[in-house]
Amino acid sequence: MTELKSDPAAVFAVEDDLLPPVNETRRFFRVLFSRKIVVFGAAIIFITIVCALFANGIAPFEPNKQDLKNVLAAPDFTHWLGTDAIGRDLLSRIIHGTRVALLIGVGTVVISAILGSVIGLVAGYASGFLQAIIMRATDALMALPPIMLALLISAILGGGVRGVMIAVAVSLLPGYIRLIAGQVLSLKENDYIMAERSMGASRTRIMFRHLLPNCMSPLIVQMTMMMGLAILTEASLSFLSLGIIPPTPAWGAMVYDGYRFLLRNPLLSIAPGLSIMLLVFAFNMVGDGLRDALDPRLRGAL
Repeated sequence: MTELKSDPAAVFAVEDDLLPPVNETRRFFRVLFSRKIVVFGAAIIFITIVCALFANGIAPFEPNKQDLKNVLAAPDFTHWLGTDAIGRDLLSRIIHGTRVALLIGVGTVVISAILGSVIGLVAGYASGFLQAIIMRATDALMALPPIMLALLISAILGGGVRGVMIAVAVSLLPGYIRLIAGQVLSLKENDYIMAERSMGASRTRIMFRHLLPNCMSPLIVQMTMMMGLAILTEASLSFLSLGIIPPTPAWGAMVYDGYRFLLRNPLLSIAPGLSIMLLVFAFNMVGDGLRDALDPRLRGAL
């Protein structure tokens, strides 16, 4: 004991051994939900998911049911947000519109993330002509704004859910390729990769067993951020009549249908527009929280 007191380093070593191990799961959620704005965003996403899953039970009316005797009705106890130009209940259409928003937001992001990760792995790990071809093609796609690229593809495919998903997925693809390729370029010369290569491991094993798992943290953050952009892109396409085909309820198309009646019933545009804004904001805030929670520099900070 006397020796420990005379040696501060030994005292600290003993104290470190006595400390309980850090629970990484608890630390992750503590950092993630340390800000109220992230909690608010997570709550909005949770409510949206519940509405999408149980839309038939939550919505007071069928989304496409017309009541031509009750056209452009003001909000009341029957129709909480009023009705549109052909008598459809606005609240019911907004609730059912969550399905399209999440399908496009989550589906396109997952598709583009998978394709972009595979292409980015190949581009980052390869060298020479193949790498140059992939990266120059990616640069050419990035030269166009995502909304312009999505408009072009959607116009060619003719809209619809499948056409919009393909258009939005392709417009988001370059960002994932650049992200994964950059991560792989910074990781592939590390000692553990060199050791794996010297032991005769195949390129596929190195890319998918060692490189891809180390790219997951920035990839998850990027996916969460891109969900908001995907929803906004789909809403823009629907507003321009190049997205979801009526009568399927889509928030962007509802904004377009309601802007002609802003003076008579402004909620026809404001309500779906506010829904788009809240959901995009929620995904951005949760993505920002994930970036903090997955940042290794913050381990043990909270």
